[in-house]
Amino acid sequence: MRRGLLAAGLALGAVVTALRTRHHERRYPPRGRVLALADGPTHVIEGGAGDAPPVVLIHGSDGVALDWPVSPLWDALAGHARLIAPDRPGHGHTPARPGTPVTVEVNVRRLAAVLDALEVRQPVLLLGHSYGAAVALAFAAQFPERVRGLVLVSPTAYPVPGLTRPLAYVPLVPVLETLLTRVLLLPLGRAVAWLEGGRAFHPAPIPPEWHAMMLAFSRRRGQVHALAWENRTLAQELGGLEPGYSELHVPAAVLAGAHDRLTPAESHAVPLAAALPQARLHLFPDGGHQLHWTHPAEVVRAVTDVLAEAPASATPAPLVPAPRR
Repeated sequence: MRRGLLAAGLALGAVVTALRTRHHERRYPPRGRVLALADGPTHVIEGGAGDAPPVVLIHGSDGVALDWPVSPLWDALAGHARLIAPDRPGHGHTPARPGTPVTVEVNVRRLAAVLDALEVRQPVLLLGHSYGAAVALAFAAQFPERVRGLVLVSPTAYPVPGLTRPLAYVPLVPVLETLLTRVLLLPLGRAVAWLEGGRAFHPAPIPPEWHAMMLAFSRRRGQVHALAWENRTLAQELGGLEPGYSELHVPAAVLAGAHDRLTPAESHAVPLAAALPQARLHLFPDGGHQLHWTHPAEVVRAVTDVLAEAPASATPAPLVPAPRR
């Protein structure tokens, strides 16, 4: 009897999860265009001024490209730049089959392909948030000729203790993976969205539009797998990137909030700004992790300052990515 009730409950949970997932997909269809790339379809949202300097906005882990245009930063930045915001592999509307590696290196390769497909030949400014800052740093190390400058917001830059979470290993266990992604994803996703959202926006409140958006995307099976893979591999990849920070001779701004509970400034932003040869640190005493939401004017100022410090190159970058260094 108990087994029957348990099976019925699990089946009902799976049905409700599938129905709610489809509902969220209808509510948030692709806002940009989907590029047919060799490594897979990639969703990109574009905006701003087409003849302005290109700025690539790289979202964080468990984030989506839509986070940028929904935030106050997008409209504030639109008059200064050509905006390019891709969904990273496994996130938003850029699929990655469960079990497919989602690493910083995979992100770098995909970003190079996006720029090629969009025929962006001039060097770009990379604006990376959290995990996206690690992607920006790795891209600048691999393709320095394609980078005009860096704006790193609440960066994840060092393999500090606690970076890898035990939950990241759950999808590797088949029974637990099924239970998590097909039955319990709705209630667990809601709890995580409130918990992580509260930590991300502290000391500011969670914006309702952000919360609704993240409930829709973070409770998709593919994104759960992508988030877990990123978290399992990030510390090792950052350990490999760290020795090269001193070789990144490109204008950079590092922005951090003193109340950041996800990537504490003293563990990431402060030492990173000291390691980058041409970086300036901007530490906001009233800021948390989501500075593009809470401090958009300051992020815009950092972007325009870096663009002014790094004149556009007269020599277009090649469409075919340069070999790895």
